[in-house]
Amino acid sequence: MPGSRCQGSVVEELPQLVFRVDVGKGREVLAHAVGMTERNFVRLLPGDKVEIELAAQDVTRGRIVRKL
Repeated sequence: MPGSRCQGSVVEELPQLVFRVDVGKGREVLAHAVGMTERNFVRLLPGDKVEIELAAQDVTRGRIVRKL
């Protein structure tokens, strides 16, 4: 069952396509690039707006669905 989706901005790029994303109100999520973002080598830089899908079990983890 997929988690909820929200928007945020990339704060920091970490190794192996993992990013720290600020989702507002001081909350940060560790998210990795998946799907078309990963396959098409979409470049994500700090400050980029992204749409993320939060994990149902752990809301501090997620996956980047697309770049906005």
